[in-house]
Amino acid sequence: MQWGDPWLLGGIALLSFALSFVGASVGLVLGHLRLPLLVLHLGGPAAGAACNLIVSGTGALAGAANHVRNGRVSLRCLALMGIPSAVGAVLGAVLFSRHLSHFWAHLVIGAMLVVSGLQMLRPSANAEEGPPAALGWRQVLLEVLIGLGLGVLAVLTGLMLGSLRLPLMMRMLRIDAKVAVGSNLAIGCLTALVGATTWFATGRNVPWGPVLAALLVVVPPTMVGGYLGGWLTGRISKEGVKKLAGVLIAVTGLLMVGQEARPLVRFVVWPLEYETPDLLEDEDTDDYSVEDDAFEMWGPP
Repeated sequence: MQWGDPWLLGGIALLSFALSFVGASVGLVLGHLRLPLLVLHLGGPAAGAACNLIVSGTGALAGAANHVRNGRVSLRCLALMGIPSAVGAVLGAVLFSRHLSHFWAHLVIGAMLVVSGLQMLRPSANAEEGPPAALGWRQVLLEVLIGLGLGVLAVLTGLMLGSLRLPLMMRMLRIDAKVAVGSNLAIGCLTALVGATTWFATGRNVPWGPVLAALLVVVPPTMVGGYLGGWLTGRISKEGVKKLAGVLIAVTGLLMVGQEARPLVRFVVWPLEYETPDLLEDEDTDDYSVEDDAFEMWGPP
């Protein structure tokens, strides 16, 4: 399959339904598996990342709707983490998105997810089973900084990064597992949609036709999966939610590291390949090259 293939787009839609169904049950949308396929379909990492954010955001919106109806979304979390996260997404789209290698961001974040997921699988310490942390100024500042930082990273990576936010909410802020799941989806939805909208509005060279076609095909099944996943949360025990989230987060991290480590190994083992100018730019043709864009935006191919 190649970029623009309608069969590839149909496969992305089916995969996105499954990912949002499983992920939304524990406060995630698992967009990291959808991202490389959208990059391939749209022919470039920048458009693929922004499109992936919109798809993830709409899936999170559908999942969050079920959580809101069942009282599993914290207004405090939305105010202290959600709004700063949206602000961070705007800052990331406007100021930083051209200056950070997605390759290294994904590699580092993947490693962090492995550690976070494994920590969530450990039995909770006594301090972590107590009531939510008191709302002092230090706690407020911590939640605001977490939201702001993850908002910036979301736009830079094309991911909602709920898999980083969720462990922090459960273990550091001691938020109830099911409330953390619902709040994480709501914050991720706000962050993703604001960040993607800002990215598209900054005057970039956007292939609107393929992007809109991808959204029309992929968004509906993603929203259906997200809504059903939110329904499933109420039927899983609190400890089951934590363990399932830990497994999915750790697996997410391993897959992200694996995706980025493969080209890194190639870059280290065969460095002379990447010193050849014609691998990066073909002076005899003006044809667009997905590989050229990938090297520039994501690091070593």
